[in-house]
Amino acid sequence: LKTETRKMMTGGLKCLKYSMFVFNLLFMLCGAALLGLGIWIVVDGNSFSTIVASNSVILNAVYIIIAVGAALFVIAFLGCCGAIKENRCLLGTFFVIVLIIFLAQIVGGILAFVYYDRVRPAALGTMSKFNENGTDAVTTGWNTLQAVFQCCGFTNYRDWNETTWTPKVNPFPLSCCARNVLTTTGSIKNETACVAEVPGYFYSVGCETKLKAYYWAVGGTALGVLLVELLALIFTCCLYRAADDDKYD
Repeated sequence: LKTETRKMMTGGLKCLKYSMFVFNLLFMLCGAALLGLGIWIVVDGNSFSTIVASNSVILNAVYIIIAVGAALFVIAFLGCCGAIKENRCLLGTFFVIVLIIFLAQIVGGILAFVYYDRVRPAALGTMSKFNENGTDAVTTGWNTLQAVFQCCGFTNYRDWNETTWTPKVNPFPLSCCARNVLTTTGSIKNETACVAEVPGYFYSVGCETKLKAYYWAVGGTALGVLLVELLALIFTCCLYRAADDDKYD
């Protein structure tokens, strides 16, 4: 009976070992793909790299993609090597990194929930720094957000009346005007009708309402990621305890 139990445990640990290897291999390939894509855009994207270089927001997003791809590749590589070689040092390093990310995500989620009421005052504060003739991060961010998500202000378009943005010659920035293409460079349908607040020619809904539509998707994805990370932590613990104990021989 003990022999059969031992064989079952051995088989289970082998399955766990190779499952974790394949799991991390897939993540490593995803990281390599993101890293390669980001580097290609920056180094040899031809016309696309020219467009990216002219927009600081997109360029920063590309650098974030490169950083995420590199981090994902390294972490998954540690998991792969640790699992297939049953190396306690690699498994321990992998466990610590994933645990830190896991805890950081939980703390971030709790803080986001606790301090959500402070989002509107903070948003209005950034709106006061908006300069329609500027190219700073705040101005570019609000212009991109409003044009792409077809929204205006945080709660609604009247938020702009509560702020001291410049030059403030219109009721709201022109990025609140309806466009033929959902980009900051798309042509405005009718600027006169827009600034006159004619329905259909400007975005009256606040960006908070638009973004809330994505909250459930983001929340569900975050929970899925946390579950995967929790399983990775459990699997790593099991493999760490089994490593160097000759349980696969």
